[in-house]
Amino acid sequence: MARYLTEADAAEAGITITHEPEAQRFAIYRADESGPKLVGEAHYSFPREGVVDFDHTLVDDSLRGTGLSGLLARRALSSEVAQAHTVEASCWFIEGYLAKHPELLNTSE
Repeated sequence: MARYLTEADAAEAGITITHEPEAQRFAIYRADESGPKLVGEAHYSFPREGVVDFDHTLVDDSLRGTGLSGLLARRALSSEVAQAHTVEASCWFIEGYLAKHPELLNTSE
């Protein structure tokens, strides 16, 4: 099983992480013969003014243990969306990632 330490590593394998603000998510796509396939996402919402809540994170079972969940969390939490809002995490994965990487937590309004 491949292990991805950086987004560049993932890109070499045809995997990209993109922000889709219209869907309020950061998405992971894997290229295959029929085109890009959605294989993961970190969804967010705005429960109140000045706050972003990362409320759902999912990566396809076939990609668990590859590091993609961590790359997805890092991309989401270092994004302009997260930096412009106080971050909350009702998603257990994002909450755990923030506990390990408190430098990514934006708590200022």
